[in-house]
Amino acid sequence: MTNEELKKLFIKEVHEAARARYAVEVFADMVRAMALALESPLTLGERRKAIEAEYAQIKGRYTEDEFVHFPIALAMVQMALERHREDFLGHALENLGAANTHNGQFLTPVCVSRLMAQVGCQGIEYTPGKIISLSDPSCGSSVLLIEGAEKLLADGVSQADILIQAGDIDGRACDISYVQLSLLGYAAVVQHMDALAMRRISPDRFTPGYYLHCMPLRRFAA
Repeated sequence: MTNEELKKLFIKEVHEAARARYAVEVFADMVRAMALALESPLTLGERRKAIEAEYAQIKGRYTEDEFVHFPIALAMVQMALERHREDFLGHALENLGAANTHNGQFLTPVCVSRLMAQVGCQGIEYTPGKIISLSDPSCGSSVLLIEGAEKLLADGVSQADILIQAGDIDGRACDISYVQLSLLGYAAVVQHMDALAMRRISPDRFTPGYYLHCMPLRRFAA
């Protein structure tokens, strides 16, 4: 099965879960539930309780026949990203017409992002064990960050030495970024924030790769 076929099947799963709802609403719930499920094992105490309560709240809005499409959709995202490391959920967002164009939300095309990554990440000096950071305070679906990180990998940089900082004012964009960066195995900090006002909207989230590659220690030891 190709990624293009998986994209079509993913959209189908969203519509199957929608039924009496708008597909855009279901997509937002899906990516939120995915992000919560991926973050929960990394948290403790009150934060974990809050995550589990929010997940249960999302699940409670759907029947069993509708919610069964949520884990299937997550499995499709995982399968697609294993086959081709790209902005899978951003593509789905556009195909559903779910981008908030009224608020100026337009996703950068993959071809443009790839070109920018080729130019922006060219000639970076790399010393094994030293962290290379990529940051985007208005990341959207993180397509620029993904393409930039993939360029570094192609140039011989170890994935363990790449740290991604993804921020956006849109909570759904943060969820998409968290899911994709987590499943791609990157060490990343996802920040729901207003970059212009320098204001955090919700607590920072750290991907599994952030802990796997010991970033909490390495960032402050550098």
